[in-house]
Amino acid sequence: MRTNLRKFRLIAFCAVTIAAAGCSSDSGKGTVSGTVTLDGQPLKNGLIHFVPVDGQTPTAEAIIADGEFSAEVTVGEKQVSISAPKVVGKRQAYQSPGSPSIDIIEELLPARYNVASELTLLVKSGRQEAPFDLKSGR
Repeated sequence: MRTNLRKFRLIAFCAVTIAAAGCSSDSGKGTVSGTVTLDGQPLKNGLIHFVPVDGQTPTAEAIIADGEFSAEVTVGEKQVSISAPKVVGKRQAYQSPGSPSIDIIEELLPARYNVASELTLLVKSGRQEAPFDLKSGR
């Protein structure tokens, strides 16, 4: 009988603990929505990454479509990386007759927005807007 009571208490304690954690108002995440423009025009297609500066939380990413994005990101200081692959031509996959063609892709954006990103954002819990106005020149 005592064993059953202990099991019941343990199960009840776990259920209450899990429910309380799920109902917390500070989930440790925020929703970041915004726009990405290049030289004043919406970036047609791309990808935005939010990388934790401290390396302690997961990286988040979102697709950019017609200049807009939305991502669920853990709170804290993030380095932001934006890439926009652009098809600049085609080539054969290998040197033989009937070889399929594959796209030749280059990065549309300057390195200061992706591989050598200078962009940062302090993500807060809740919802926040983050516009990124990028320039193609130096």
